[in-house]
Amino acid sequence: MVRRALRDRPEPAPPSELSWLLASGSTYAEQVGMDVAAGLLHECREGDMKLVLATAVADEAKHSAVFHHYAHAVAGSVKEPGEAQQELSRDLWSLDDYIARFLAHTLAEGFAADEFRWFVQGLRQDGLGEVYRLVRRDESRHVALGMAYLTHGPGAEQLRRLPADLLLAGEQIVLKHNDVDGLAALVHRLLPGTPAEQVAAWLRARHTTRMRVLLNVRDDRAELSRRRKHIRQIMEV
Repeated sequence: MVRRALRDRPEPAPPSELSWLLASGSTYAEQVGMDVAAGLLHECREGDMKLVLATAVADEAKHSAVFHHYAHAVAGSVKEPGEAQQELSRDLWSLDDYIARFLAHTLAEGFAADEFRWFVQGLRQDGLGEVYRLVRRDESRHVALGMAYLTHGPGAEQLRRLPADLLLAGEQIVLKHNDVDGLAALVHRLLPGTPAEQVAAWLRARHTTRMRVLLNVRDDRAELSRRRKHIRQIMEV
């Protein structure tokens, strides 16, 4: 994947420091996703979902290796992980309920897939856009399968019984670690013709839609919607 991305990179187009930083950060973010998916796999009781999670673990390991390879290929090193990645891991593992962690993991994967959509366009010159395109294909599949699990069959029943406080805590963790306005500003930097406000609105709409679908399985969705009012005000700006 990396060899093809670098081979197809337009010349002259030296890799930017930003691309190196993003590839380095993605190396560790994908490791967090791998660890969480592995934990979910260990706790999962449904055979079909075990196979899905096993594939996700393998995918995340592959993604981390690819970003690591890219960073080394263009700069000779990978930047050490920052506190943000370590804090994300700690926060996700602080959810001691399987379905709450599954929900948070799925929402986080949704943000990643949406984020990568813009990186595909904005990082073509460094070859990194092609890497993100292929990684996004896997992430989008993880999100679709995770959403299906949480809204049908045993997964939906577990989500229906999940204490409301844990559900809201899972969403809050994901929002804490996804700075929509900061990401929108980054996309505008990569794609100057794309208004940051447009990107931010799109990201918020995508998350809002995922939450609406998930809450539809709950009998207390009206009460949860009321409790989420301040979140909706932030996300629907």
